[in-house]
Amino acid sequence: MAATLRLILALGGCAAPAPKAEPQAEPLRVTNGDAPFANFEGAAARKRADTICGIGRVKTSIYDRYDNGAWVYPEGCA
Repeated sequence: MAATLRLILALGGCAAPAPKAEPQAEPLRVTNGDAPFANFEGAAARKRADTICGIGRVKTSIYDRYDNGAWVYPEGCA
């Protein structure tokens, strides 16, 4: 039993270090100029985001959200 415990403790120090997290992109807040977007205008906000980042370069995720007149894409641009 003691030998097994020593072996487990010795092997615990042999593990590879945890991978470093990728740097997080700056969140992209998309507004409609002076007029705020409504919460149902997600498609229009996405088109505006495409003009900011370039078509197909907006990193969408399940965490995209509407926040006080702006659509927020937490992953930002690719």
